[in-house]
Amino acid sequence: MPKHKPIKFQDNSFNEDVKETIGIFVKTHPIASSVAKALFATAVLGGVLTTAAVAPGILGMLGKSIARERRDKRERYKQMWARFHDLRKRKVFEFVRETPNGELIYQFTEKGKLRAKKFILETLAVSYPKKWDNKWRVVVFDIPEKFKKQRRYFQTKLVELGFYQLQRSVLIHPFPCEHEVEFLKDFLDIKPYVETFVSGDMPNGKTIYHFRQLLKKYA
Repeated sequence: MPKHKPIKFQDNSFNEDVKETIGIFVKTHPIASSVAKALFATAVLGGVLTTAAVAPGILGMLGKSIARERRDKRERYKQMWARFHDLRKRKVFEFVRETPNGELIYQFTEKGKLRAKKFILETLAVSYPKKWDNKWRVVVFDIPEKFKKQRRYFQTKLVELGFYQLQRSVLIHPFPCEHEVEFLKDFLDIKPYVETFVSGDMPNGKTIYHFRQLLKKYA
């Protein structure tokens, strides 16, 4: 394939917590379900798109044999390159400048940031610590009826993340999850209606019973 100038992604829209989430996703999903996911991960992490350099682990997301098979690696790279140009035409990425060493700097457009956030939603996961700190994270919300779609999605997503729904508007998790909750609040625009508390005490027996097997592993 013809040589192209390296594409460097630079965007300050995503903080280190989000990048850490994407990094975990890359490590735990060695084979991505799509080229688009690999490309979005590269962009969020501030990676470089060339035949020689891509954000660490990204090409590995596209197939276990890539590191060993040069031909497959180039083919997967061509797929990412083609996907990048398709998304650029769709106004997901925009050109910023060219650096003195020849890198083409791109960033997300506003439309692209929304697409990236949707991708990040798919990667959200509560990380399990080496040892439980014996604290509980309690999420309480009172989301108005006019945001009922966001409320329903928020509830559903927390359950998917492993929260125990003690009441309709009270969900609990034993492991640190504040960053994931904050991202959901921001994405759904429901920050004023959601609070997260950390407690060293859990008087509710149903909650303790629900997490009993999980906590045994990290006691």
